[in-house]
Amino acid sequence: MQELIKRAVKVNIILVLTAALICAAMRKFSFGAGLLIGASWSMANFLFTLNLLEIALLRKPKKRFLLLLLIKFPVLYLLGFLILVFKVFPALSLLLGLSSILLVLGVLNICPKPIKRNTNFPI
Repeated sequence: MQELIKRAVKVNIILVLTAALICAAMRKFSFGAGLLIGASWSMANFLFTLNLLEIALLRKPKKRFLLLLLIKFPVLYLLGFLILVFKVFPALSLLLGLSSILLVLGVLNICPKPIKRNTNFPI
C-alpha cells in the first residue's frame, strides 16, 4: 500500500506540473497557479491524514500525533479557507487540483504495475 501511495504522489506531481506548465504556455497563469495550490493542499491533507491514521492504528508515539493534529486542523484548514475566501484563483482550477490526487490514486489502483518476471528460469 505504501508503494501505491508513493507512486500516486509522484505521478500526481508530474501531472499537475505538466498541466500548470501548459496553462502558463497558454497565458492562463492564475489557472495554472490554482492547479498547483489545490493539488499541493490536497496532497498535504492526504498525507497528514494517512500519517494520523497510521499513528492511531499502530499506536505509535502520541507526541507526533499531537503535532500532526496541530498542524493539520488549524494551520492547513485555515490556509484552505483563506485560499477560498480571497478568490485569487479560479474555482475550477482549485477543484481540479484538489481532486487530482484522488483521480491518480483511482487510476493507479485500477491499473496496477505489471509483475516483473524472472527470466532466468524457463516457464
